[in-house]
Amino acid sequence: MSKGLKVITMAFISVFFVVFTFAMFATNSMAAGDAAKGDKIFKANCVVCHGDKGDGKGPAAAGMTPPPRNFTSPTDMKGIDDARLHKSIVEGRPGTPMVGFGKTLKPADIDDVIAYVKTFLKK
Repeated sequence: MSKGLKVITMAFISVFFVVFTFAMFATNSMAAGDAAKGDKIFKANCVVCHGDKGDGKGPAAAGMTPPPRNFTSPTDMKGIDDARLHKSIVEGRPGTPMVGFGKTLKPADIDDVIAYVKTFLKK
């Protein structure tokens, strides 16, 4: 193989890798859920701890250590991306009262809840 063909091949592979990586990042960083459906699921499963407003002040929150996450606070939500929310909802959060819902909620329901939780920062 000539040197020129090797350079072209490597350039093609590099461009393909960059495009593929971007596509994977974009797909994994955006919840494809429906916030309206997530509202209902949140109210049925999350309000008792996280509160109606998502501020972490639900009826059961008073006795919890650490307290439930405040989804309305940009400071508290800094660095909390879709993947982190997904993992927390599915597995729970060790060392906290947050239980996992991976066995009780469908994957689409989890995506819907993530989409809804993200609306708290926009209000």
